[in-house]
Amino acid sequence: MKNEQVKLSHNNKVADGIKLFGFVNIIDIEFNDFNDITKDIDTKNTDNNTNNSININNIDDSNTKKDYTCFIWNKEILDDEELLIWEKTISNEIKKGKKILNMARLQRIENNESLLALAKNHNVSVRDISDPEIYKKVEDYAYKGLDGIKPKVLTIVGTGRQSGKFTACMTLKNELTNKGINLGVLGTEPQSMICGADEMVIPQPIPICHVAPTILGVMKKIEMENNLTENDLMIVSGQTGIFANPLEVGTGRGGSVISIALLLGSNPDYILLASDLLDLEDITKHILATELLTGKKVIGVTVNSKKLFDSESDEEISLILRDISKKLNLPVTDVIGRINLNELLEEIIKLLKNN
Repeated sequence: MKNEQVKLSHNNKVADGIKLFGFVNIIDIEFNDFNDITKDIDTKNTDNNTNNSININNIDDSNTKKDYTCFIWNKEILDDEELLIWEKTISNEIKKGKKILNMARLQRIENNESLLALAKNHNVSVRDISDPEIYKKVEDYAYKGLDGIKPKVLTIVGTGRQSGKFTACMTLKNELTNKGINLGVLGTEPQSMICGADEMVIPQPIPICHVAPTILGVMKKIEMENNLTENDLMIVSGQTGIFANPLEVGTGRGGSVISIALLLGSNPDYILLASDLLDLEDITKHILATELLTGKKVIGVTVNSKKLFDSESDEEISLILRDISKKLNLPVTDVIGRINLNELLEEIIKLLKNN
């Protein structure tokens, strides 16, 4: 899909990730504003993904009538009303002859006979990002993974949804690669593969008992296919937060159950906390719980500046983060604004060289 012209369904956090890191060209967005009353279809924002402020790199604002070859449905969590919108929108795009990439977590085209028949009729390829049976495909790798993963593993955990885990993951990938670090990336966001991750697992639809071994199996697959060694690094991006509502299992989110399964399955050497909090007590609570669960140390904290700061200058943000850093005795950085980022990069490189 590199450099392919695509149309997105929604302007949400997934779209933001694609704009920041994706290697596709966004030509248009179907529901560009969640409150767009000019649309026939009500697009309720059940996922709280309303930030439309990022407008970076690879969105073509100059000519939205330019043709595209692939339609990406990029809203992950759908309510009953949105399910009808999902089916109608994808049906319309299939009739236009567009390839379909479906990022909904629980709603799969493969389970929709009418959409499959329509796609076959129009000779259109369709692909679902979520795969509830991926664990069967990586079982052999998981058994091999029981003997260990060669590269050092850095797992990113969060304080909650939209805490900046994916942004931290892809920023570290790009920055560390530029500094000569050989690494692999396992993404858990639907846009992971079109943003440069080596492999992707959407954990929420997988039976919970299989999530941890699936993560292990995919990590081993990345290691073997990329010839990673003991001198290299593997980054695993997490989901939600370890204190998130565990009763969200079944909604497509998964809450702390999924977060902890990812953490234990990746068995990290190092942990990075992505935070949407500035309160020192809250951050410390997450650090202590994560270290208790894994027996490994949190080596740094990243913050989501889009949620935490409004009118502060970079200098003011830097001072706030340095104060937290001093109290935690850890690097604390804003990866979006690249504030204090070098301190975190230097810490990771130092750890890799010393092990």
